[in-house]
Amino acid sequence: MVTSVIDRCAAPGGTVRMLLLPTGMVAPTQRTIPDFVLERPVTAAEAVAAGATRGAVYAQGCSDLFARFREGLDCRTLVSLERVPELGAVEWDGSTLEIGAGVDHHTGSHDARVRAALPGLATGWGSIATQRIRRRATLGGNLMARRTRYEMSVMLGALDAELDFLTLDGTVTVPPAALWDRAEPPGGLLRAVRITDVRQVWFGYERSMRPLMTVAAAVRAGTVTMAVGSEYTRPYTVGAPLGTDPTEIAAALPEAIGDAAGSARYRRHVAAVLLGRLLERRTTGEESRR
Repeated sequence: MVTSVIDRCAAPGGTVRMLLLPTGMVAPTQRTIPDFVLERPVTAAEAVAAGATRGAVYAQGCSDLFARFREGLDCRTLVSLERVPELGAVEWDGSTLEIGAGVDHHTGSHDARVRAALPGLATGWGSIATQRIRRRATLGGNLMARRTRYEMSVMLGALDAELDFLTLDGTVTVPPAALWDRAEPPGGLLRAVRITDVRQVWFGYERSMRPLMTVAAAVRAGTVTMAVGSEYTRPYTVGAPLGTDPTEIAAALPEAIGDAAGSARYRRHVAAVLLGRLLERRTTGEESRR
């Protein structure tokens, strides 16, 4: 059972107010947020129990939360995760890297264990967002927001990461792509991201063509895995034997990577160029020196 129900937040008297913009559009403000209960659990088990209720929303860094409220988020119970210490853990045993969902971008990208295990991931992670956002936004929030402009799912897709969700019935593990298909367990709490056999992995990330496209590449056991994303389309992942021409690897990307901002043909070309740059970095050892 959750140990505390702190307070109830609402517009005064429950009144819903709207803001009329100069453009004539009506947009919600913080004052339009309906009543919700704020829960502050201190363990992951308590958080899951609170999150299993109808209309429950998990929150930690909250850098994306108010945008979701303005977009009409239906929140009846807000489950704050800031007092759940296990979500902020980072573990590295020399083979498997596990990063808690509550680790913020700044802390994670500077963590000595992350840098030792996957220096390319630390570099890529440290390059996203602004300094203000990096200090608050968390790994879990970046993933669970499911916004195409957020970049961690691209990097983790290339790394074949595993996402551990806690539910009332136990732990469920899914790949990053499951988030875009909404195949994670309903009400599940993302506990951690796990990357296995790290000693066998080289990783690099290219975002110089953002917002049109970002490319992550991982080399593991003679295989290249490339994940591509953009501000407008969900990430897609393809793989091929190491040594395959980048153009051939990019040709396997689906037509769905194309949109009004760039055709699938053009995006495949960009992906091939960026992948070629990443593989050249691997050959020269440039990424490991960053």
